[in-house]
Amino acid sequence: MIHLDANLLIAVANPNDLHAPTADRLIHTNGACAASACAWAEFKSRPIDPNREKVLHRILTGGIIPFDQPAAALAGELFHRTGSKRRTRLDTMIAATAILAGADLATVNADDFAAFVPLGLKLRVLTP
Repeated sequence: MIHLDANLLIAVANPNDLHAPTADRLIHTNGACAASACAWAEFKSRPIDPNREKVLHRILTGGIIPFDQPAAALAGELFHRTGSKRRTRLDTMIAATAILAGADLATVNADDFAAFVPLGLKLRVLTP
């Protein structure tokens, strides 16, 4: 299972996005995808065409994974162990959800998640 970061969710929903071809390649070569509820919240923080959102729901065969108490505990630990930087708070939540699901996290923003790799995150960095 692969979890999509918000940047890839955005790319799937917007065919004109710079990363749309990258997202399409990932989806067509890997099959089962999911997203954390935290990545979904970040994705939903901008206007989305309802038809493109329906397409995205069909692609997320693994669903939108809830952010629950174990994920919150792990996110807090990741936050603390990586220097407690305020800008990483949401990234720790997305990483924790992927770690607990045993999923790779696919992103085009390697810098956002690199610090979590030594702590158990399986990161799949995509390039255009």
